[in-house]
Amino acid sequence: MKGKLIAIFCAVLLAGCVQGPRSPSINANGAIKWANGFSEEMHISESGGTLTFAAPQGLFASGGGITIFSRIDSARNGSCEHYYSEGAVKTRMQICDGGEVRLIVEGQVVNVGSLAKYTY
Repeated sequence: MKGKLIAIFCAVLLAGCVQGPRSPSINANGAIKWANGFSEEMHISESGGTLTFAAPQGLFASGGGITIFSRIDSARNGSCEHYYSEGAVKTRMQICDGGEVRLIVEGQVVNVGSLAKYTY
């Protein structure tokens, strides 16, 4: 009986020491608040040419990594800029000057939201 208690205690102690995969860290300077309730922090490059998301929660990737959206310079129309995901080319994002964001997968709008840029 004493041996079983020691074994259970050791198993619990070891389980508490196990760490899951660490998500990458980015210096977030903006975020998107999605209509479905998710908020995603991101790093907007100084030129605005890339948007980097760390460990997205199911919106862009399966977590644990980063997702980079690159601006399509030739696709600017009116007050909106278009970005494509470097990991999934059929995933696009449209960001307009007023902060409106559209996430587009294979030509279909799958989510909308609003962009916030942090000021320090």
